[in-house]
This record gives sequence, C-alpha cells and structure tokens, in this order.
Amino acid sequence: MKNKLFMLVVLSIIAGIAMAACDTLLESFQQTDSQSATLTAMVTPTSVPPTLDLKGNEVLEMPTLEPYEVVCVSILEDRIHGGLMEWASDAPIFAYVAPANRYWGWFSGDAVVLDFSDEAKVPDEFGNIPEGFSPREISTTDLHVFGDFGFSPDHSKLAFTALRQSEKLYTIFVADYNSDLKDFVDLFPDAQAETDAFSSDKSVIEWVNNNVVRVASSCGIDCERIYSADIRTGKLTFEEEVRKHGHNGREQNNHVIEYDDRLYPVMNNANWSPDNSFVFYTDARYQTWIIRESTKQQYQLPVDGRDVLQTLWSADSRFIAIRFEDNIRIFEIQ
Repeated sequence: MKNKLFMLVVLSIIAGIAMAACDTLLESFQQTDSQSATLTAMVTPTSVPPTLDLKGNEVLEMPTLEPYEVVCVSILEDRIHGGLMEWASDAPIFAYVAPANRYWGWFSGDAVVLDFSDEAKVPDEFGNIPEGFSPREISTTDLHVFGDFGFSPDHSKLAFTALRQSEKLYTIFVADYNSDLKDFVDLFPDAQAETDAFSSDKSVIEWVNNNVVRVASSCGIDCERIYSADIRTGKLTFEEEVRKHGHNGREQNNHVIEYDDRLYPVMNNANWSPDNSFVFYTDARYQTWIIRESTKQQYQLPVDGRDVLQTLWSADSRFIAIRFEDNIRIFEIQ
C-alpha cells in the first residue's frame, strides 16, 4: 500500500514538471514574431560554394550581358567573300556591312562604322558623357559595299570592296572617316576595274602606312595581281602576280595561343583576345563562354554556339563582336 502511494506521488510530480515545461515552451512560441524570424533567416550568412567547371574554374555571372546588336547582310558560307566586319588596329572602332534597308539583304549593302571610343561620344545637354554602349555611327550610301574592310593605321581612312552597279564591276573605295565616309577615292576608276573575262574580283590586303594600301585584283581564273595604291595620287604600283587568294586578304582567323589543355575545359572555336587576357570558346553543349586568364574565372554569354559564325576582338580586348547569319552582337568585356 505504501509502495503504491509512493508511486502515485512520484507520477504526480513528473506530470507537474512536464506541464510546466510545455507552458514555458508554448509561451516562447507565442512571443516569436514571424516577420522577425524571416528577417533573421535572411541576414544569417550561409556558405555557398562557387559553381565550378570540369577543370575547377570558378563560373561567375557575366558582368555585362546586354549586347549592342546590329543587322548585317547574309552570305553563303561556302562563297568567297570579303570580311563582313573589322576592328581598327588601335581603337575601338568597328566596321561592318549592313543591309541598305537596315532590315535584311544579301551580300552587299552600306559600310557602317561604329566608334565606341569615349572621344566619339556626344555629351548630353548637361555636358555629361554617356556611359556604356553609345557609339557614334556613320555610314556610306548607295555604294554596294561587299566588305574586305581595312582601317588605315591612324583610322582616318577606311578601304573596302564594292560593286559599281551600273557597270557590274568590282572596285575598291577608300573613304575618309573625318567626312563621315562621304568623301572617297576609287582605286580602280572607269575601265581600270575591268580585269579579265572571268571576274573583276578585288580585295584589300593591308595598309603599309596612312597613305598607301596594298590591294589585289583578279587577272584570270586562278590569278591575282598585287598592287600598292597611293591614296594621295591614286597611282597603282604593280608588285607581283600570285595564284588566286594567294595573300592574307580576306583572312580573319581566330587568335589561338599554345595552352595546357589540362588547365582548360574542352574548347571549340577558341579565340583569345589580342592581349591574351580573355578567351572566347564554345563547349560541347553549344554554350558560349569567356575565360579571364588571370583568375581562370569564366562567364557564360547568352549566345547559342550553334549559331556563331565568327568572333572578332577589338584591339584593346575590351569588346568582342560575334557574327551570326544576319546580325552581329557586340559585348563589352569588363
């Protein structure tokens, strides 16, 4: 009997302690504000490891994703054709062939120049220079430009191939940048543009200095003649005769350096910037990337690699132009 009484007392004490604990716990829940709890969770630091590629490179969000987009002419990929776009050799000045209607066109159009340099930007009404993509734009009209762009070393002149529509003859024009491309010189005027019975094909090779440019002109089914053209006098000086396309005109190859593939992901269409500080590439899933060489960090571009036809870096490695079938997107890489 005493044992039973003792057990009842013990059980009563335990029950009392449990009820008191429940009341304390319930009171603490009632005093907690749900908004405060949410805010606490938001400011509590968490450790989130960076996303890595297969080689352990850190994958970051691209600082600048919005491109400057323009419409360019379309060409057949297997057709011999001059370069549709080009950067100046020492300035962020870009030339490309745009459809005359700025909507769509085949093969030829207007030469358009975009000047991304700060000096070319027009101040607003308060005298402030706009930031970001706001290039100065100038263009030719009614010249049926095909490309093969070449800026003079001081980028004051732009050479390009064009079709004289009335005669169906190709020639090379050199337009003055300071006149907004309105003043130009025809290097093969009148009958000089007639070269052979097969074609009147022309191409721009390179500038020797600010007044002399090397060009090529067809002389047969598998023949081209190389000339030096003096812009001041219009005189053509014959240099040599080579097989068709036996020169570096029209060549716009990717810049690829020797690298250790153990430190890089598998890269298709790799193209290093002129100072080797960045590399553009497409992966096996057709995603496009930029790797920063100094840190091996990489950024994904909002571009489908299957649509990329050509990439071209500006001389200062600040911009990359990506050409598609009928448009060009220019990204500023920071």
